Amino acid sequence: MQNKYAISRYKLIDARIIMKQRNAPSLIDLVDYVSEKLETLISESTIQKDIYAMRFDQGLGFFAPIVFDRKQKGYIYTDSDYSINKIAVSAEDLQGLELAIGILEQFKDLPAIKIFDDAISKIATSIKYNMEQNSSSKILYLDRPKRYMGIEFLNDVVDAIRNRKVLKIQYKSFTKGELKKHIVHPYFVKEYNGRMYLVAKDIHPTKASKFLTFSFDRMIQLLNTNQTFMEEEMDPENYFQSTIGISLTGKNPEKIILKFDISQKNYVQSQPLHHSQKIIKETKSHLLIEIFVVINYEFTSLLLSLKDNVTVIKPLHLAKEIKEMALKIAQRYK
Repeated sequence: MQNKYAISRYKLIDARIIMKQRNAPSLIDLVDYVSEKLETLISESTIQKDIYAMRFDQGLGFFAPIVFDRKQKGYIYTDSDYSINKIAVSAEDLQGLELAIGILEQFKDLPAIKIFDDAISKIATSIKYNMEQNSSSKILYLDRPKRYMGIEFLNDVVDAIRNRKVLKIQYKSFTKGELKKHIVHPYFVKEYNGRMYLVAKDIHPTKASKFLTFSFDRMIQLLNTNQTFMEEEMDPENYFQSTIGISLTGKNPEKIILKFDISQKNYVQSQPLHHSQKIIKETKSHLLIEIFVVINYEFTSLLLSLKDNVTVIKPLHLAKEIKEMALKIAQRYK
């Protein structure tokens, strides 16, 4: 990779420039110093590009005040206290780090993450301190559970996916509430709405095998067998392509046309219901949008949550289904 050592070079250039006990380094001095430390030959043009990046690259954000001083015949910082190691972290950076640490902390009990527990705790403490320095109150609240239910199964699940191992799962469904045993071929894990799910092919002894979604918090027991399976071709990235949520009904996706009050325009545009969403008509009073999705539990629940701000135009069977649900809800309040 061309930029594999770029960050290392930036740090070495910085270290050589701030050395007080040595003269300001010329271009050749920087080339020799960086080449020696990295134990590989670095060209003059590479160092020149690095200096330019350190000065102007917005992505790096160093904006290093490097100049060539004619009197000292070498590169210096116009700010004698500057170093790329002293760059202040912005509030936005801290918020991003807090988000990342917040996610990591939810998995800290897993063996793969536990070995970094001390490092995570140190970084989390440092971030908390810096955010308190920047603000008198917390400004970022993560909408995530303190702990994913069933997370203790994740390590075995990941191991089974990587090594194509057959899993035996004792599972209690949400709907029927009965305990069932499943033999599955695990493929990938998905997080949705504060829950973890395993997508796996359920191998049934008498019925046709099919892909199912298993919620981690409904797993009672999981056994990682020594039996391997032949992996089938599937695309995890597009598995839920036409789905809102995680419920796969086996039905084909349908063209859905929804009518929104014009007051909801900004909300609908800034928070699309689905990546397939497109506006097909806009008037002074309403907005028509079209999406292409599978009609499932999560989608109908979403429509109901939008209350009287949305009307299903097509398909008619979905409009009828939502109407019947709304009538049942109204009936409860009579």
